[in-house]
Amino acid sequence: MTKEEKIISENKRSGRIRQAALMSLCFVALELYFHWSEGMEFTERFLYPVLFSIPLGFAFASLYRMLPRWANLLLSGLTLMLATVWTGVQICYASVFRSYMDFSKIFMGGDVAANFGGEMQDAILSNLPKILLLIVFWLTACLWLAVIGSETRGRDDFKRGLIGILTAGLLHGLCIGALMLAGAGAYCPWGMYNQYPRVLDNNIQNFGVLTSLRLEWKDMLLGTDGADMPAFREEDMSALLQKDPVIQETSKETSESDGEITGDSVSTEETTSGAGEMTESTEPATPPDPVFYPQQMDIDFEKLLAEETDEEIRGLHQYIQNTSGSYTNAYTGMFDGYNLIMICAESFSSYMIDEELTPTLYKMANNGFVFENFYGTFKAVTTNGEYAFCTGLMPNTSGTQTEQKENSTFMLSSDKYLPYCMGNVFRSLGARTYFYHSNVRSFYDRITTHPNMGYDVCRFLDGSFVDGELRKKEKLTFSTGTKRPNSDEETLLQTLEEYLGNRDENGNVNQFHAYYMTYSGHHPYYDVTEADRIKSPMVYENREIVDSLDCSPGVKAYLAANLEVENMLRELLAALEEAGCLDNTVIVLTSDHYPYGLSTGQFADLAALTGKEIEKEFGMYRNSFICYNAGMTEPVVVKEPCCTVDIIPTLLNLFGIDYDSRLLAGTDVLDPQAFHVAMLYNQSFITDRIRYNTTKGEIIYLVEESLVPAEYVDACIRYVQNKFDVSLQIIGKDYYRILEEYLR
Repeated sequence: MTKEEKIISENKRSGRIRQAALMSLCFVALELYFHWSEGMEFTERFLYPVLFSIPLGFAFASLYRMLPRWANLLLSGLTLMLATVWTGVQICYASVFRSYMDFSKIFMGGDVAANFGGEMQDAILSNLPKILLLIVFWLTACLWLAVIGSETRGRDDFKRGLIGILTAGLLHGLCIGALMLAGAGAYCPWGMYNQYPRVLDNNIQNFGVLTSLRLEWKDMLLGTDGADMPAFREEDMSALLQKDPVIQETSKETSESDGEITGDSVSTEETTSGAGEMTESTEPATPPDPVFYPQQMDIDFEKLLAEETDEEIRGLHQYIQNTSGSYTNAYTGMFDGYNLIMICAESFSSYMIDEELTPTLYKMANNGFVFENFYGTFKAVTTNGEYAFCTGLMPNTSGTQTEQKENSTFMLSSDKYLPYCMGNVFRSLGARTYFYHSNVRSFYDRITTHPNMGYDVCRFLDGSFVDGELRKKEKLTFSTGTKRPNSDEETLLQTLEEYLGNRDENGNVNQFHAYYMTYSGHHPYYDVTEADRIKSPMVYENREIVDSLDCSPGVKAYLAANLEVENMLRELLAALEEAGCLDNTVIVLTSDHYPYGLSTGQFADLAALTGKEIEKEFGMYRNSFICYNAGMTEPVVVKEPCCTVDIIPTLLNLFGIDYDSRLLAGTDVLDPQAFHVAMLYNQSFITDRIRYNTTKGEIIYLVEESLVPAEYVDACIRYVQNKFDVSLQIIGKDYYRILEEYLR
């Protein structure tokens, strides 16, 4: 080889190394920029996004160097452009939703543009300097690539490219090894990297934007085997409960045949003597303790296991068979025969409840059942919060559904058997069921999901679905026309007569169940001084009521929008009283997620209005589970920690519905013997002893640390993981349908 040939060969080798280094450095720079832009702490866990960026850069550079020069430069520039764009998308998305965007939402592009166009525009404008920096970064990287890639392709580039890809694989293996060095716990880096379903926010904060995207693509393209079926561990429940059972485990049939009624005290006037003779008691008999029984159906799991060949379903059978559920209690059947109105309030926060500003909400929140430690599970994404509220199951938060054509677990459930949704429950009782929402029927595919939950009548902004028939001309109408969000009060007023007017031959209102998904409180919360009927019609309508409040303009706008819920409830109570069914109607209200449209400072400003402070880490999730019945003379205060999925089992118990508590992610909050935990979307949780932050792997003790043994923490972690995993399997395998003969 001549001296000139050696120089050319050395330049090519140098070019390959420099291109791999440049690609790696670009990926590292994007992760650094994202980390800084999001205000994340630079802890030891930031090492992982940096480490995983290096083999990624080597892999792309080695692959592209095997191609002609023009293809190398084109694909390298395109790859960096896509990585830069995705970083910018996550920055903009997080600035609105305080969460991160899973890739599957791209497939909802039309609906997202139609319903969140204003928010998208605002996000881009507010982050314009950051976006411009990303554009400059990409252009600079492309120039460097052009310089580095100026050498012509050599005959050995293909072989060396393969060597480079193998090197990238080796580096990737070393990165995996680095994860293992940090431990193998559930929420250690290794545990989160291999977890399924994945928690996107946890992944991005621990592994970065690009690695999280790669993991999501892997799941979407290669598929997954689903969650590993958890194994029931009796020692876990012992560690969680840590108290002797005081419940007499009898079957429902036994307790009924003995004449003992759950929740009532029973006395007798006669006793049996030792000789078996009936004698008159000289002292009043002590009322026996009420007998409570497990909330379980008589499911023949042995038969099911013998007949089942699917190993995942067999695992689910075994887990459900061995796990423990909740019991009946003093409140079982308290609302038997009553009507039910459920309200999922868009972006609602209990911090807005004020005796003067929202007197109806204040009355309802402080009477009936008062759940003092309720946490809304979600920070964003309405479909997830609504799904948990309606089904008592946790959604798949990974963004990768069991069936790839679906964009949410709610959509995935649209052809599954859902016996514990209250629409199906009340329909089985012979009651008429109704659902109302003032957005279009296609958004989140509610035109298919909600009829499947048992709603006979579903009405939307652009049509109705009644008894299986689509009626496009039967629309909800509003004074603001088609401008959104619309008025919750107007939604109520034009739908009340539909169920209150359904009466029997004696003129009494027939039993009904109505469900409202509100809309007025939706982000954005424009400055009240700038609000108009076009940009924010609900803020405009109520702006004068909040104008004198001592808070920031954004908080005033939020309150103005959410006053529609107050107005709605005021009209609802008046209408129920006039119809003569107020005392036998239960009204349940909670949020889909907390108001992500408020900044941390605005959230604190909102809480300060009612003299409250936001707790660090978990405070914004605190919310209301209003369960109000005007016939209750005294409030029942419940201090157990609870969350969104606990609402359905609590209602099933209150309405005296036979159900199997082992088949839900939530727990009846009124069962004093159950283990109670408030679970958040990222599998963080709150019990009466600890708070656990999965993103940081951090334990916050609510009692003396010495009173919390390590096995308790481990059991809590497994318990929460199992609830998420089993929820995914129940819908993915249509498990309720497998058990249908036992559940009807």
